Amino acid sequence: MSQDREHLREQLCELLTTNRAEQIPDLLNGVHSADVAHILETLDPEQRGRVLVTLPPPTAGEVLFELSEASLTQVLEALPENFLIAIIEDLDSDDAADIVSLLPAERAGIILRRMDKVDSAEVQALLKYPEDTAGGIMQVEMIRVHTRDRVRDAIETIRARREEVENLNNVFVVNDANRVVGILPLSKLILLAPDSLISEVMEPNPTLIYVDEDQEEVAKKFQRYDMFSAPVVDRDGKLLGRITADDVFDVVLDEVSEDFLKLAGTGSEDIVYGTQVFRISRIRLPWLITNLFGSIITGYCLWLFKLTIRDTIALVTFIPAITAMGGNVGIQTSMIMVRGFAIGRVSFWDLKRILFKEIRVAVIMGLCCGFTLAAVAYLWHGEPILGLVVGVAMVTVIVLAGAMGTLMPALFKKLSVDPALASGPFVTTVNDITGILIYLGVAAALLSLFG
Repeated sequence: MSQDREHLREQLCELLTTNRAEQIPDLLNGVHSADVAHILETLDPEQRGRVLVTLPPPTAGEVLFELSEASLTQVLEALPENFLIAIIEDLDSDDAADIVSLLPAERAGIILRRMDKVDSAEVQALLKYPEDTAGGIMQVEMIRVHTRDRVRDAIETIRARREEVENLNNVFVVNDANRVVGILPLSKLILLAPDSLISEVMEPNPTLIYVDEDQEEVAKKFQRYDMFSAPVVDRDGKLLGRITADDVFDVVLDEVSEDFLKLAGTGSEDIVYGTQVFRISRIRLPWLITNLFGSIITGYCLWLFKLTIRDTIALVTFIPAITAMGGNVGIQTSMIMVRGFAIGRVSFWDLKRILFKEIRVAVIMGLCCGFTLAAVAYLWHGEPILGLVVGVAMVTVIVLAGAMGTLMPALFKKLSVDPALASGPFVTTVNDITGILIYLGVAAALLSLFG
């Protein structure tokens, strides 16, 4: 925490402990909501609630969305209903739906019944969509105009709803059936003649986001077409809402964080960085158990080749190098594949090309590492056959690891399992087992042939 925030935290705590909470709004006046949230994260749940209720509802709402999900859930439980309703009614519909979705069902029902009827209806309409779809991240606040309207009509509509619709980039154009037939960027609209017909100046055939589309696909569309906002429609093309670039930015951050956390065997940031030690242990333990049994299988493989190891004890000195290189190459390749699937650079139709490329890369890396290890083995132990064994094994292990690192994420993706799982402990364990089998198998074969 920076010195400014640390000093601010000390002042805030002093106001709370001396029961001068009414001075908190003045203290936090002008402080960015992200900095306020950062400070609140260091306080206990009861203190967070005491701070928030002193702030104006719009400010409190901004701070809420800077908190982690775990802290947010705790704070929502502590906030009075009237204050919570005031916050929710001030939020955009998508943010309001996110807040309500975190509340217990009974309390959410009470809140929705006490809210403004229009706001409540909008939130309830959004809650029916899964949170990881376009419907789950869209907002219903938008500007729509008809094809037969004129530019001046669109401008008047924008002026009338300027406080309701924020971050306006595009006006959506619909026909009599409420189907989206075009868009009109705000930057273009303000330069047009007031009497121009919308149908004549709009940009036809806009990129549509379907309400049941996965949020990752939505993010890819925004990236591909450099969009700032896009209309969300049902499968008949009828306008339901809009998604803005800031919504997509949050999605991308969440997806990246989730993928990296899955490398540790969990996709929940709030659990990993939380304080519930038993829950954290319960989530991470299965992957460690997987590694443990993988290690036991690796040990069993060593036992099977005990005679080979006994006859050439120098083989033991290169086991760490063989397993480590196989695991590293497998993780490198699988992470490239996971990232490729996530950003749309990898698909099933070009899997053969990618596999062929990764195998060639693995062959080059394997030959370099194999020759290096063979030279070390010969210079260290003075046995040419040992150098041949470790060199051939290294090349084989790295090539197989590259192939597995390519195919495993694709297999997981095909099975509708998040491919990020293939980049964690699973791929490392499999590569350890196969690496040992290959190394000792090559050793047994070559030593019996040339021994």
